[in-house]
Amino acid sequence: MSKQLIFSMLLAATLLAQEVAAAEITVIHAGQLLAIPGTPPARRQSIIIEDDRIAQVVSGFIGRSDLDDNGSSANFVDLSQAFVLPGLIDSHVHLASAPGAGNHGKALSRTEADLALTASHHAQLTLQAGFTTVVDLGSVGVPGHENAIFGVRDAVKKGKLAGPRILAAGTPIAATGLARAASYRGDVMAAIDMRSVCDGPDDCRRAVRHQVKRGSDIIVFFNTGSLLSSDPVAQTMTDEEMSAVVETAHSLGRKVIADGHHAPGIAAAARAGADIIDSAHLYDNTTFALLGDDVFFQSHIYGVVMAVGETAASLHDGLWGWLPDSILERFQAIRLRPFAMIAAYDYGLRNLAYASDAGVYEWGDNAGDFVEFVQRGMSRTDAILTATLNAARMLGLEDQLGSIVPGKQADIIATASSPLDDISELMRIQFVMRDGVVYRLDNDRTAVLKFAAEEFSP
Repeated sequence: MSKQLIFSMLLAATLLAQEVAAAEITVIHAGQLLAIPGTPPARRQSIIIEDDRIAQVVSGFIGRSDLDDNGSSANFVDLSQAFVLPGLIDSHVHLASAPGAGNHGKALSRTEADLALTASHHAQLTLQAGFTTVVDLGSVGVPGHENAIFGVRDAVKKGKLAGPRILAAGTPIAATGLARAASYRGDVMAAIDMRSVCDGPDDCRRAVRHQVKRGSDIIVFFNTGSLLSSDPVAQTMTDEEMSAVVETAHSLGRKVIADGHHAPGIAAAARAGADIIDSAHLYDNTTFALLGDDVFFQSHIYGVVMAVGETAASLHDGLWGWLPDSILERFQAIRLRPFAMIAAYDYGLRNLAYASDAGVYEWGDNAGDFVEFVQRGMSRTDAILTATLNAARMLGLEDQLGSIVPGKQADIIATASSPLDDISELMRIQFVMRDGVVYRLDNDRTAVLKFAAEEFSP
């Protein structure tokens, strides 16, 4: 072996060792730490973070001298008076959407740039609200929507944009005429990419493959009609079509969400093997018995409460008050019966995940469902589990997210007081870290912050 080759190998090894030694260290002093939701919080804990991952959690508040050679350059974050817990996960959002009559029917006038800028703004608000991971369930009949959401997802991943980690569905799979898209003239419809619409098992397999090729992280299909339809269909696909969607998605390594409201469509989706049953507002007394131990359930409350008034006199008082009376009355009927999420909880289901349907109410209120859950009888511990360990397991990300333990991503948030005492604390987030990067730290001028924008170099 030549001397030059030996020198080159030694130089490479030295540079590699320097890279390893240069890992950025952040230490969080947590006054109370809920490291593993479902277990009691611990007091006076130090979380040691190396780059984007949790390295250690130790008792007491450690100092620079406890960090060996890396102490001099470590960043310390003082949350010694705060309650610290894992970053939250919301499994049902629509980042490019916002409430209001002015936003309805503009699908053909918004460019991809409009959609991407809207989605990026909502992503930043969502991250500030403490949600470090979201699932965007997509849209149908909105030209450019997929490119916009996939672009925002990728920008966040590369550090170009402050936002939550995004799993994007792209466009939901739907049967012809039941895609929940606006009605357009034939020539206009022909100009819109509707390749996620399918008829028959083989065509539905094609539609799933198309979505995966486009970049979908997760597959969503409509198993029932829309609550915004004048006469919604209770089951939109045949059992065979649903089975084809699920089998194809699973073969391509994608989880499947059945997004629908009516009991017959929910039952069909469960028979087909969907991983996640979503919404389900019009469940019946047999619905929850159909869900096996490996099926997850998610449904929102806050969005309905904000959409419509509770009485006939206040029918139009909600954010969706511009809709026709017949549709508002349907939402009001949902509001006046036990919500699906609480009915599932009372039935005994515990594979429950947080799914706010953010986009139907004002962004920033993403944690509103926690308050609704607890007001209706869910324990505060179980409410927090829906958006941490439960959601992580549902998405197959339990080895990365959902708790603050060594080896997982450093997704960490904090509140002034314990949400185990007052769940509404989750609507007043004071600290947000995703992948080891601090995006929010209220009332502290001394902590050293590192923002994603500083990390990106083209």
